[in-house]
Amino acid sequence: MGLPRTGNNMMWWQPDLDLVAGEPAEAVAAAQVAVDASKGIGTITSYATEVALPVKGTWKNPAIGSARADVVVIAPDDDVPLLFIEVDNCTEEAVLIAAKFDKYARFFRRKEEDTDGIEICVRWNDSEI
Repeated sequence: MGLPRTGNNMMWWQPDLDLVAGEPAEAVAAAQVAVDASKGIGTITSYATEVALPVKGTWKNPAIGSARADVVVIAPDDDVPLLFIEVDNCTEEAVLIAAKFDKYARFFRRKEEDTDGIEICVRWNDSEI
C-alpha cells in the first residue's frame, strides 16, 4: 500500500446513505454499518508525508542521518498527538527498516540549549513544519 492509500485508509470515508436508497436491503445495511463505524483518525490536514525528523540541524535543513517519516499524523482531537508511520512496499531490507527506528529514538532524545543556555528537550511543533 502506497503513502496516499495509507493515509486514506486511516481516515474513514462514510458513504452517503441517500445514494443507496432503493438498493437491496443488504447494500443499505452494509452502508449503514460503515456510517455507524469509527470515524477514523484525523482529517486530511492531520497527515504529512516524507517529514524530516532532525537529530541535529533544523526542520528545514536536517543533518545527515536524520530520520524521514513516511507519514506523520497529528490528530490530538482523536487522542493521537503524534504518530509516525513507516510504509514498506518490500523495497527495503529489514535491517534498513530497523535502523530507521534507531533514528526515531535519536530524534526523541534530541536536546538543544534555549536562549538562556539551559538544555531542553526538543518537542514537535506542527507550526514549524
